[in-house]
Amino acid sequence: MDRNAVDHLSFTLDTGSVVGLLGPNGAGKSTLTKLVCGIAVPDSGTVRLFGRRPDEHGGRAKAELGVVHQSAPFDMMLTASDNLRIATAFKGLSWRAVRPWVDARAEEFGIAGKLSQLVFTLSGGERRRLQLIRALLGGPRLLLLDEPSAGLDVAGRRQLWQQLDRLRRERDTTVLWTSHYVEELERNCGRILIVDRGRLVESGTPRRLADTFGRPSAVVRPATPRDTQALAAVLDRYGLTSVRGEETVQVTGVDVRERIREPLDQARAAGITIASVEYQAASLEDAFMELVGERA
Repeated sequence: MDRNAVDHLSFTLDTGSVVGLLGPNGAGKSTLTKLVCGIAVPDSGTVRLFGRRPDEHGGRAKAELGVVHQSAPFDMMLTASDNLRIATAFKGLSWRAVRPWVDARAEEFGIAGKLSQLVFTLSGGERRRLQLIRALLGGPRLLLLDEPSAGLDVAGRRQLWQQLDRLRRERDTTVLWTSHYVEELERNCGRILIVDRGRLVESGTPRRLADTFGRPSAVVRPATPRDTQALAAVLDRYGLTSVRGEETVQVTGVDVRERIREPLDQARAAGITIASVEYQAASLEDAFMELVGERA
């Protein structure tokens, strides 16, 4: 059955904000990116970048846009430097003026010695770093990131985060960040849009989403492992969702820290000694799974 890739999805981005776009495969994230870039046109509704349509004549909106796609479209038979020169020309910039900035970013990302090489000789991680430099040319007002950390090692991911934070602080750049690394969005974004089947399911700060839709838990360890079953039985009587292990019982649910107090008092009164209680806060990943379910 046919359905819209993006269906009545409406949101605005505040200047200088970093907004994460989170959804399962087929949720409409890539289509949304294409609409914002102006390479796809909506059947109905409008997309506005700085008050203008991205596909309007003259491309003024596109000139203020930087994009990192999932794939890295380069001319593989040109050098990395030549690819950047071409991108500079498309943005209407002077290569002589931006070259010092390019060299500094290449040094920072660890590919300073690779700019003279043909792109096809670069590794996947090196091409990703090159793509990031190209997207940041000229300091775009809006930066679209579609899986920017794919192919990067831990050091590369941290360099990416630092560079984006600097760009946001120094130039007030707005970032729309799509990633399957939930913890990456949770760490770097002030607001999260959760989409599924082309629709906006929920939005909010990572903490609000986690607290509202996630599942905080408590891991209770009795002093004597053989008391684990009896402890689980006490917790179950209070309607708490518990999973019994060999030596612990894990309880999940909203307000679990408050709701578990009385059952634990009853367990102690029944002669069960509690060795420890470890509380674990709900995460954005918990909320995402709760809202999207198996499609996640």
